[in-house]
Amino acid sequence: IDIVKADADDVDSMTTALDGAYGAFMVTDFWQDMDMQHEIETTRKLQEAAKAAGVKHVVLSTLEDTRPIINASNDVDANDDVDTWRVLEEDKEGISPPSYVPHFDGKGEAGERFLKSVVPTTLLFTCFYYDNFIDFQMGPKQNVEGQPPSITFPTGDKPFFMMSLSDFGEVVSYIFQNPETTINTKIGVASSLHTGAEIAAAFSKVLNREIVFNPVKVNAYANFGFPGAADLANMFRYWTTFTPPHLNIDSTAAMLVGVGVEEQIKQRQTVSLEKWIEANKDAFPL
Repeated sequence: IDIVKADADDVDSMTTALDGAYGAFMVTDFWQDMDMQHEIETTRKLQEAAKAAGVKHVVLSTLEDTRPIINASNDVDANDDVDTWRVLEEDKEGISPPSYVPHFDGKGEAGERFLKSVVPTTLLFTCFYYDNFIDFQMGPKQNVEGQPPSITFPTGDKPFFMMSLSDFGEVVSYIFQNPETTINTKIGVASSLHTGAEIAAAFSKVLNREIVFNPVKVNAYANFGFPGAADLANMFRYWTTFTPPHLNIDSTAAMLVGVGVEEQIKQRQTVSLEKWIEANKDAFPL
């Protein structure tokens, strides 16, 4: 294995790093500076480098642009009503429409441009990673002394899609092995679909103690005060208001990976939330 250092914001260094590579799996990090326009520009430079290096297949990790779906609804920024969608980022140069979920919308906008380029591309749409319970500290917390630890999401009784990184890796591998059916397509991936109450129940079972679900309102979550809280609040609202276009599953009991790809990968056993918690339970010392 050769390890090559490059800067995603430097086209020349990325071109050199990609030289001779058949394919490239690419992911950009909105959270490093939470600047949607920077992420869009970084993705443009990655596309330019992939073209210059002659990469034959790029798998781009992405998310959908929420703006066309939200703008088609009837509750967008009207009269300061608490139930309307709040614009969180305006493009000062007027290139991009105002954004409600910047860490989605930048990836979605840039991904569509990547797909329309001459670079052979697969857009791989992700969802909520199980690892967010650790990396974003979304796991059970002891918020009130004398009360059971809780999982807090602004999702009410609505389920949202979740996934394990190992399942994600399986789909990336499948895509590279099947270019004839995956190049210039959009693929969604999920491992499971759970409500907040089901998530709390899974943690309770594995950690062998009561964990409750705290279903706060979207605006309350947005005002929690940590960086990106309003962005994540709108993300959860989007997930529980609309069906993600690349994860159109009717049954809330469905667990699958590689939505929209061949049956052989749809039928593989995915990593359940309980199994993931069991493997990572030391990360939740309550």
